[in-house]
Amino acid sequence: MATVPYVNDSRPSTGKASTPQSNSAFGQGGSSIPLPPPGTNHNPHTVYQHIQDTASKRISTLDYLRKAHEGRVYWFNTLLFSKSDLSRMQFFDPRKLARRATNYLILGLSLPSILDLNASSPLEYLRALNALLVEFESYQQIHSPDGLSSSSLSRARIPQMFKRAAHGAGTKGRRTSSAADIGLPLSSSDPADLRIMTNNMASAGSSVVTFPISEQELLPGEEYTHLLTPSLPFDPDFFEIFATLCDVLIDCYTRIIGLLPSPAMCAPGVGEMFAKADTKLRKVIVQGIVKEFEDASRSGAKFELAGVNKVVLGGLV
Repeated sequence: MATVPYVNDSRPSTGKASTPQSNSAFGQGGSSIPLPPPGTNHNPHTVYQHIQDTASKRISTLDYLRKAHEGRVYWFNTLLFSKSDLSRMQFFDPRKLARRATNYLILGLSLPSILDLNASSPLEYLRALNALLVEFESYQQIHSPDGLSSSSLSRARIPQMFKRAAHGAGTKGRRTSSAADIGLPLSSSDPADLRIMTNNMASAGSSVVTFPISEQELLPGEEYTHLLTPSLPFDPDFFEIFATLCDVLIDCYTRIIGLLPSPAMCAPGVGEMFAKADTKLRKVIVQGIVKEFEDASRSGAKFELAGVNKVVLGGLV
C-alpha cells in the first residue's frame, strides 16, 4: 500500500504540537461562540470574537488541507497520502479533476479583485465576497465540477485559432513571408520597392491569424459581475490550483481579521454577512475533500491493522 503509517512515532513534524483540526473536525462546525440569531440585539464583542475565532480556524484548516494534498503531513497523525494514493479516491477521479480544477481556478482568479477593491470597509468587503460566491455557486450549478466536460480549447476552438481569412473568392494560395511582413526596414528608397512593401502589408493584414477573444464558454444570458471566466488554452493542474486557491482563501480570511481590529468595527450586518460567506466557502473547499480523506484514512487504518493482526496471531498459532 502506498500510504505510509508512522512507526515508533517517527512521523515528520507538522510544525505544531497540535492543530485546531484535532478538536473540531477541520472547522466544519462554527466557533464555540455562536452568533446571535438575526433580529436580536447586536453585540459587537460577541460578533468580533466569533469572527476572530472562526477565521483563525479556517486559516489553519486551509493550510492543513494544502499540506495534506502535497503529502507533507500525516492525516490526523495516521496515514501519509501521496498523489498516487489521492488518484485512487473517488473525489480525485481524473475525468472530473479537469472541470474541478477549472472551477477552482476561476474562483481563485476572481478573489484578488475583491481583496483589492473592497479593503476600506469590512461590510462592503463581505458583501462583495458574498456576491462573488453566489455567482460562483450559480456557475458551478451550470458547469458542474462532477461533469465530464473539458476545457474550452478542447471543445472545437483549435480550428478557429488557426483559421485564415480568405484572400479572395476561390483563392487558396499559401502566403509567403517578406521583410515587410515582419517589419524590417528597407534601405532602398525606390518607389517600386515602396509599392511592393505596401502591397505585402495589405496582403498580410488580410491574412492575420485570429485567436479566440471570448471568455469561457457560457450559455446565452449567462453573465457575471464579479466572477471572471477566462478562456483557458489547456486543463490546469488540480494540485497546483488547489494549493494556490488555499493561499488566496487564507489571504481572504486574513484580510477579514485585519479589517476588524476591534469590536468597534463590527457594525450591524457584519456578523451575518461573514456567516454567509464562511458557509459558502466551507461548502466549496472543505466538506467534500475532508469526507474523502476521512474515508480513505479509515480504510487505510483497517488495512494496516489487519496486517498487524496477521503478524501477531501468526506468532501465537
